[in-house]
Amino acid sequence: MATKRIGNKIRGWFSGEDISFAFIVSLAVPVIIDQFFLVSFNFINTAMISSSGAEAVSAVNMVGSLHYFMVQVFAAVGLGGTVVIAQYYGRRNFREMGKMAASTVFGCFCMALALTITFLVLRDPVLSLLFGKAEPTVMTNAKIYMTGLLLSYPMQAIVEGTNGSLRGIGRTKASLKLSLLMNAIYIAGNFLFVSQLGLGVRGLTYSLNISRFIAVFFAIYTLYANSGLLHIRRLYFRYPSYKKILHIIKISIPFATESLVFNGGKIIMQILIVSLGTQNIAANAIAVSWVQLSEIIPSALSTSLVPIVGQCIGRDNIRDARKLTKSFVLLGCLAFITVDLLLLPFFHVGMSLFNPPAGTVPLIFQIFIIYIFTHFLFWSISFILPAALRAAGDAKFTTAVSLLSMWIYRIGMGYLFGIYLGYGLLGLFTVTCSEWAIRGSIFYFRFRGSKWYANKLI
Repeated sequence: MATKRIGNKIRGWFSGEDISFAFIVSLAVPVIIDQFFLVSFNFINTAMISSSGAEAVSAVNMVGSLHYFMVQVFAAVGLGGTVVIAQYYGRRNFREMGKMAASTVFGCFCMALALTITFLVLRDPVLSLLFGKAEPTVMTNAKIYMTGLLLSYPMQAIVEGTNGSLRGIGRTKASLKLSLLMNAIYIAGNFLFVSQLGLGVRGLTYSLNISRFIAVFFAIYTLYANSGLLHIRRLYFRYPSYKKILHIIKISIPFATESLVFNGGKIIMQILIVSLGTQNIAANAIAVSWVQLSEIIPSALSTSLVPIVGQCIGRDNIRDARKLTKSFVLLGCLAFITVDLLLLPFFHVGMSLFNPPAGTVPLIFQIFIIYIFTHFLFWSISFILPAALRAAGDAKFTTAVSLLSMWIYRIGMGYLFGIYLGYGLLGLFTVTCSEWAIRGSIFYFRFRGSKWYANKLI
C-alpha cells in the first residue's frame, strides 16, 4: 500500500494537464541511457589513452576543452531546432515542423563545415596562442588530435541535427539508437587502434572519423524511418528553404553564444591549468572524467526538459512548464547525492584504471569531495533550471548571466586563487563550483517571475 502511494506521488510530480507520466518516462529514460553510455565511453577512452602516457592524456584534455567550445556552434543549431520543433509540435502545426526539421539538419551541417574549414587553416596559431606553454610532445599530439576532430565535425553535425529534430517530438529512443551506434563503433575503434595497435592519439582520430562516417548513413536512415512523425518530405531536402535555415540559425544564436561564452571561459581555465604543468593537466582530465559519472542523470534531465517545456509553451500551458521544471530540478539533486555517495567507496578502484601520475591521487580525491557537496546543492539550479528558460525562449537572459558569471567571477577568482595565491588546481575547482551557486541563484529568481516565458519564437 505504501509503495502504491509513493508511486502515485511520483506520477503526480512527473505529469501535467497535457503531458502524461508515460510520455515523460518514454522521453527521459532513453536520454539517460544515452548520457550514461556517452560518459562511460569518455571514461573508458580517458582510461585507454592514459596507457599512452601523461603527454597523450594532457593533449587530449587540452584540445578537448577547445573541442567543446567549437562543437557548440553546430550543436546549438540542433538545440534551437529541438526548441522550435517542440513548440510547433505542441501547437500541432506539422507542416512547419517538418520544414524546420529539415532546416535543422542543413543548418547544423553548414555551420560545422564552416567551422572545419576555418580552424583547419588556423590550427597551429590557435594552439600556439592558447597552449604555447605546453611541452613539445604534448603540442605535437594536440595538433594531431585537433585535425582529427575538425574532420569529423560535418559528419557529426548531421547526427546532431537528426537527434535535435527527433528530441523535439519526443522520439528519444530513435536518437538513443543512433548515438549508441556511433559511440559503440568509436569505443571499439579505440580498443583496436589505441589499446591493441598502440597508435595513441592518432588512433583516437581514426576511430572517431570512422564512427562518424558510419553514423551519417544511419542518421539518414533514421530520418527516413521517422519521416511520417516528423512530417518531412524529400522535397524539403532537394530544395532546402534557406529562409528557414537562417531562421533556425537566428534562433540558435543565443544558444550558441551562451555555449561559446561558457566554453570559452573553460578554455581560459584550461590555459591556467596548462601553466601548472603536465601532471596537473592529467590530474584535471582524470578528475573531470570521474565526477562526470555522477552528472549522467542530471545532464540527461537537462536535455529532456527542453522538449517537454517547449511543448508546454507551444500549448501556452505555463502551469505544466513550472511544475515539471521543479520536479526535474529536485530529481537532479536526489540523483547527485545518491550517485556521488555510491562512487565514494570505489574511488581508488576507479583511479587504478587511469594510471594517474604519482602523487596526484590525493589531489583528485580532494576535488571529488568538493564536488560531492556542490553537485547536490548547486548543479541542478545552474544547469537543469536554465534548460527550461531556454526552451521558453529566454536564451538571451541565460546567455547574459553565463557571460557575466563565467568571465567576471570564474576566470577572475580562478586566477586569483588558483594562480596568484598559489592554491593551484584545487583552488580552480573550488571557484568553479562556487560559480554554480551564483549563476543558479540568478536563474532561480528569474524562474519565479513571468518574464522567462514572455518571448515568442514561433
